[in-house]
Amino acid sequence: MISMTRRLVFSAGKIDCPLEVISDSSNAAFESPEAQQPYGHNYTLDVSVAGEIDPRTGVVVNIKDIDRIVRELVIDRLDRKLINKHIPEFAGRAATSETLAVWIASALQENLPREVGLTAVRVEETPLLAAEWLADSEMNEKDNKPENGLEMRSTQVYEFAASHRLHSPHLSEEENRELFGKCNYPNGHGHNYILEVTVAGPLDGRTGRVIRPEVLDEIVNREVIDRYDHRHFNYDIPEFRDLIPSTEVVTKMIWERLVGEIPPPARLASVLIRETARNIFEYRGEA
Repeated sequence: MISMTRRLVFSAGKIDCPLEVISDSSNAAFESPEAQQPYGHNYTLDVSVAGEIDPRTGVVVNIKDIDRIVRELVIDRLDRKLINKHIPEFAGRAATSETLAVWIASALQENLPREVGLTAVRVEETPLLAAEWLADSEMNEKDNKPENGLEMRSTQVYEFAASHRLHSPHLSEEENRELFGKCNYPNGHGHNYILEVTVAGPLDGRTGRVIRPEVLDEIVNREVIDRYDHRHFNYDIPEFRDLIPSTEVVTKMIWERLVGEIPPPARLASVLIRETARNIFEYRGEA
């Protein structure tokens, strides 16, 4: 099987928490006037399909067919619309990136060319916040329908600056220089790290989210950003005193700091760090 992803964009307005949701919610955060005001995003939509290569054409599917179907069923219905007003399924329902991904998956799943199947729908509402529906996630594989036994993934992006020196006490000075090169300079060096934290779980019926963004922000800022930003891993962070603070180790350490902090039924699914444009590390737990 070969997977193909097609990226499209659209602009739309939404209301985070319509009055109907607020009236059925005990969470005071939803009662603010700001939660009821429409605002918009320039959304990025990634639609992924998979199938076998056609020996006659050398392709899995005609990209023009995918574009046409997605535009007719999704883009033309959402672009320049107020989602809660113009899309009946969102009347009285939170229009989050998670609920949009589910709606798009439902619209596309039975209408794609027969030679491919839908594998993922990713909706990015800002460069710092995105949600993804996966056809083969554990909770969705029962009958492969987006609305049944739903599990979603929500990713939030953070940034912090920190320094480190890569040096192993188990190696000689020469071996350290040979292995780590410039990263072994005695005074260390720094990076602007990009951290992507992905949380998976069922959608909250009130918020339309896997986890409210401000809740994850509070956890990540407390456990990671406030602790690591503008610090030297080797000297300033106690948990790295006896560790080599490679980005692999930093990635795993961040997982360990976050995994027990995510409020259930959500769970931590992935920690990814972009050390540079070419060095990317991800940890998903031992399982």
